[in-house]
Amino acid sequence: MLPTHLAKFVTIAKTCPAPKLGTSPFLHRAPGLYLILCGLMVLLMGCEGPRDVRDFYFPVRPLEDGRVYAYENTGTLPGPDMEYTYYLGVDVDTALYLSVTRYGPDLSPQQQGREEITNDAVELRELTLFTTDSAGISAPIPTELIHDRTFPFYVDEATSEAYGYRIRFVAPDQPEVVNYVTLNRYFAGDTTVTVMGESYPAIRFNLEGEVSLRDPEEGDISPTFSGYEIYARGLGLVEYRRILRPGASLGGKLVESIPMPEFAERMKGM
Repeated sequence: MLPTHLAKFVTIAKTCPAPKLGTSPFLHRAPGLYLILCGLMVLLMGCEGPRDVRDFYFPVRPLEDGRVYAYENTGTLPGPDMEYTYYLGVDVDTALYLSVTRYGPDLSPQQQGREEITNDAVELRELTLFTTDSAGISAPIPTELIHDRTFPFYVDEATSEAYGYRIRFVAPDQPEVVNYVTLNRYFAGDTTVTVMGESYPAIRFNLEGEVSLRDPEEGDISPTFSGYEIYARGLGLVEYRRILRPGASLGGKLVESIPMPEFAERMKGM
C-alpha cells in the first residue's frame, strides 16, 4: 500500500551608447584606455554570479531544540484541517543535519528524512516513508536515493535550472511494483509573505514533479503535478501547493511554530 499522501497522486492520475569624451585632456589623449575601462566595468557588473539564498531555508542551528511547524490545510482535496512537521537541527563533529518528520492525521510518522546542510545546498541523505498494514500497524518503507539535491543555496536568476530529487521504493504489499517520485524546484524570484501575523521577505520556487508506478501486470502510469513553494527569511517553508489536476490540489500555510515539549503536552489532551 502506498503512503496516503502519494496515493492521492495516483488516484487522480488514473481517472550600453558610445561615451562622450567631454573636455578632459586625459580622455582626449587616451580615448582607447577610457573605452577599455568602461568595457571592463560593464563586464564586472554583469558577472555578479549566483545569488546566495541560504537565509531563506530553515534556520537549522536555532532548530537544535526542535520545533513543530503547524500548517493549515489549504488544499481542495479532503484531509485534516492541520498538518504537522517536526524540524530538528543536529550538529555533529563533521556535518550539520536537519531531521524532518511529517505526521499523519493520527500523529503517527508519515514520512521521515535526514538532510545534510552543505556549503552550497541541502542534500537528502535518507528518506523513509510509512504506511499502515492490514493490522493497523505503521510499517516503514525505505527508499533509494537517485538524485539527492533538495534545496540550492545559490541560484542563478537568469536561468531556469532545476534543483530536485528522485527516489525509488517498493511497497511491502506490492513487491512487484516499483515506485518513483521526482520533484524539481525552479527559482521564481522574490516575494513577500504574511505568516503568523508578520510580513517576511521571501522567495518562491515553482514545482514540477512526477509519481511513477512500474507495474509488470497492469502497466506503467506516471501522473505529473505542478505547484509552488514559498520560503520566508529566517523561517523556511511557509506555504506550498501541489496541483494534481484542475480543481484538485494539496496545500498548506504555516500558522504556528511550536516547541516540541509544548506540542507534546498539547497532544496529551487530544
